[in-house]
Amino acid sequence: MKHGFSRKRLPTVWIWIGVGVIIVACWFLVRTFVVGSYSVPTMAMEKTIQRGSMVLVNKLNYLPVKRGDILVFHFPEGDTVINLSEYQSMRPYYDVIRELGRGNADSGRRIVLSNPDEFPLAIRPVYKRDVYLKRCIATAGDTVEMRDEVVYINGRAQAWTPESETYFHVVTNGQPLDEAEMKARYGLDITNAEEVHPAGNATEFDMLLTWKAREKMLKDGLARKISPDLDSSTEGVFPNDAIHHWTRDSYGPLWIPKKGVSIQLTPLNYPIYERIIRTYEGNKLDTRDHKIYINDREETSYTFKMNYYWMIGDNLHGSQDSRYWGFVPEDHVIGKVWVIL
Repeated sequence: MKHGFSRKRLPTVWIWIGVGVIIVACWFLVRTFVVGSYSVPTMAMEKTIQRGSMVLVNKLNYLPVKRGDILVFHFPEGDTVINLSEYQSMRPYYDVIRELGRGNADSGRRIVLSNPDEFPLAIRPVYKRDVYLKRCIATAGDTVEMRDEVVYINGRAQAWTPESETYFHVVTNGQPLDEAEMKARYGLDITNAEEVHPAGNATEFDMLLTWKAREKMLKDGLARKISPDLDSSTEGVFPNDAIHHWTRDSYGPLWIPKKGVSIQLTPLNYPIYERIIRTYEGNKLDTRDHKIYINDREETSYTFKMNYYWMIGDNLHGSQDSRYWGFVPEDHVIGKVWVIL
């Protein structure tokens, strides 16, 4: 009797190894280029997508991006960080340069760049930045404006999706609020002060409602008046300058850059588009003596190299989105949400 390894089994072993390699390679290619899964860690898209949910993302066939698409993308402002523990995401680089420049990011940038020991910088490629999920409300070439929480695209008012939510000031008809009914009909937990709290008297409340719940509440006769609870603060709102005094509920009009389209550069629109020109499209950009220089040449216009998008979370007062950090470049987009699990 012969002992030892059988040569007849060798081809079978290699076949199974080859099959395994093919399966792993296919899985990697699908995950990288076709479909990806992501968890949702925040409440920014509630009630459309609950915190803790998983989504499947179509990476292969999501173009052209349309208004209303829910996109997954890399955080646009994650490209540069001050590489010290007291900074990083706790004190973002772009906030620091605005603070140091007293609102002028160019001045603050020069301060940071001239002090590398005090402000050591780390540059992150797109694929290493945090992943965000928001709804696209304006695409390349659109003009977007928000007036008292009503969105206008190219001058036309747009309806919010039924499941999007915001805070409303609600004036009831005086009837008591039943906990079970409010939960069943309007999705509200009246014991949660973050969702419902009195606003001065027995008939007025501030409520976190979806637009669908708002319409149902009016139709049911529970409320006689429901109006958005508007935020008038300008702090941190894009483009974070001394010229534009926009709020997260009222801003614009704002044109969304489109590939191949040129604009005239002015002191008014420079703060809006300077990050695109410098960071996303890779130009040297500076202002000297009230003149704009791109790659050390004085310029009065600029032609965009990419398409851009304007993103907002469906939880309008609980989302960090384009109202704070501006445009999302097309090369930051990972794909479109396909399935919510």
